[in-house]
Amino acid sequence: MKATVLQTTAKHFKALGHGKRLEIIFLLQGHQLTVNQIVQMTALRQATVSQHLMLLKDLELVVSEKIGKEIYYSLLLSSFQNIANLAKTLTRLTPIENTEPTVVDPICHMHLTPSTSDYTQEYDGVRHYFCGRGCLKEFSHLHKGAI
Repeated sequence: MKATVLQTTAKHFKALGHGKRLEIIFLLQGHQLTVNQIVQMTALRQATVSQHLMLLKDLELVVSEKIGKEIYYSLLLSSFQNIANLAKTLTRLTPIENTEPTVVDPICHMHLTPSTSDYTQEYDGVRHYFCGRGCLKEFSHLHKGAI
């Protein structure tokens, strides 16, 4: 195998080796999101999210598209989605099954399944599911004492 192929592959795996970049990649699976939406979902600073997206874009893993005044990011390669699914499998996370019900994050309105949500909170007798820590914090702020 050529050295350039190995170097490129190593750069991709290095990008996957950062937990916050992986979180962004998982959020982008099947979605187009703006920087502000990702900031809200991850509770990261805007500059941090922008840096991660720039690196992912340079590696041609993420593509951006301007729609109106907003720039939306999405995963570029369907094969990269397979890599993200492999990462979930390797960490023994439950794969999404078609029979599992879909729930909606009450803050960002992202559709997800209970098994893919690491962030949940019961409030007023109802279990709510969140795409990320940022949405859970926003929910807590809106419903003081929920957490």
